[in-house]
Amino acid sequence: MRQRGLLRHAESASLRDAQRGERLSSAPLAQGALLRDPRGGRRLPRAPWAHFGFTLIEVVVAIGILAVVMTIVYGAFSRSMDVTRETAEVTDRVRQIQIVTERLVDELSAAYWFDEKRGRFVGTKDTASPEDARLDRLEWTTFAHRRYVGDQPESDVAEVAYRVEPAPGASAGRLVRDERINLLADGAWAAHTDELADGVSEFRLRYLRGGDWVDAWDAAAVQPNGLPDAVEVTVALAGSGSAPAERVRTIVPLPLAGQ
Repeated sequence: MRQRGLLRHAESASLRDAQRGERLSSAPLAQGALLRDPRGGRRLPRAPWAHFGFTLIEVVVAIGILAVVMTIVYGAFSRSMDVTRETAEVTDRVRQIQIVTERLVDELSAAYWFDEKRGRFVGTKDTASPEDARLDRLEWTTFAHRRYVGDQPESDVAEVAYRVEPAPGASAGRLVRDERINLLADGAWAAHTDELADGVSEFRLRYLRGGDWVDAWDAAAVQPNGLPDAVEVTVALAGSGSAPAERVRTIVPLPLAGQ
């Protein structure tokens, strides 16, 4: 009888421990909470997933830092693109005005005039515009004609004219070059027009003869040689967008003057 009582007591204790374990395992646990051994009171180790991951505050802070870094990078990149575009615009305008002046120098250096039948050199002053915004005109005969087709029957002699066509309602205009070739031929002269620059706000010409500068010139009225000693050329381009205004002044000696 005593053995049966002990056996029943042991079964009851085991049943109570099992029920207690079920209650502990079925109770919800907070994330990262410590577990205890129901029979010994010893703390159990955390689950493996409790050591990894980020909290919501950490995620929000990381996103904020990333947004600040991306804003700084985008601002630097955008500014770099703006500087590149502005530099390209300025370089293009400087190159444009250099091409104009270089061509003027080449053609003026080869200017000639023998008489009113075999030469021309007429500089007209623009009297309708202010002094710092003059759009003068110059026509002359030159030996600097460029032949682009090798077998074309063309001579080196040509008559060129530089003039500015004002834009409607604007103070600046287009610098245009007119050229007539085959001046010594019996047939009709060939002519064509080139647009050299846009946005020209000043095209001022002065002529040197005997130490004095004059604003207009007519070779037919000057004897014995109708050419000036030198020509002062001033070309200015108005500012456009981020590109500032450009102004170039050069003096071109005429080698055939006084010959």
